[in-house]
Amino acid sequence: MSPADEVTSELWGRKAREKSETEVWKGCYWQSHPLTSRHINRLITGDEEEDWLGFTKQRFFPERVGRGLSLGCGHGAAERDAIGRGICAEFDALDIAEEALEVARRDAEEVGLGDRIHYRQADLNTVDLQPGAYDVVIAAQVLHHVDALERLAEQVAGSLRPGGLFVVHEYIGPSRFQWLDKTQELMNRMLDVLPEELKTHPINGFVKERMDRAPAEEIARVDPSESIRSDEIVATLESRFDVLYRADFGGTLLQFLLADIAANFSEDDPKDVALLDLMSLFEEVLVAERVLPSDFAFFVLSPRR
Repeated sequence: MSPADEVTSELWGRKAREKSETEVWKGCYWQSHPLTSRHINRLITGDEEEDWLGFTKQRFFPERVGRGLSLGCGHGAAERDAIGRGICAEFDALDIAEEALEVARRDAEEVGLGDRIHYRQADLNTVDLQPGAYDVVIAAQVLHHVDALERLAEQVAGSLRPGGLFVVHEYIGPSRFQWLDKTQELMNRMLDVLPEELKTHPINGFVKERMDRAPAEEIARVDPSESIRSDEIVATLESRFDVLYRADFGGTLLQFLLADIAANFSEDDPKDVALLDLMSLFEEVLVAERVLPSDFAFFVLSPRR
């Protein structure tokens, strides 16, 4: 494993353990907050109460299929959920971080799925997938960590059985998080109007007063794989697959604006609910009117034969 891969593996192994063993992380991410997650659900599925996996089951896998693959599985939530919902009978699951795989194996055993999910360490830049092995391949927030996108797309396409589908839930925004100047300006204008109590980190007390784009070199130092070619994902997928379904779900402003402070917005406080709903609506309209691009999208894809 290269030094860069070791950095990535250590980081995401640690994050996988955190996600498995604590709930604190849910207050750090815009996608995991119950209010924003309902907004995301509506943009993807049309129903605030139905998430992307539930939609995938109802729309594309009404009957359970045999074998699936989870790419960049982390702590293993996607494949456990997919089996639980009856999408697939069993899964292979890959991740570069051995610590993440240890966590995922343990959690699968705890819910009685240890014999139905088969974990192994793999680098998605170089992995060789078994041809014609899978009915479904799932990639949840992992492709933006892949440099060899074209190679992986070919491997996935070749690994799918006739009728098999590639399900992608992904960050497709600017590489290395080099967002647009107008995106930064809008985030800071929104921060300016938030009261201090909503901008204060709930653990360390730091007040988020301003958003500044980090240099690409700093992003790469922390995680050499982070959004390495994220702005090329859509073109790569469209070159090798037919798009059966696509739904953009924003995140252009809210991903970083709400990072580390999302937990301050209480779903039990009508004012917090209204404010977060308005922020979500504001972003949705800007994306719909093409003032801003959507940084996240959901796809269901079929390999072009």
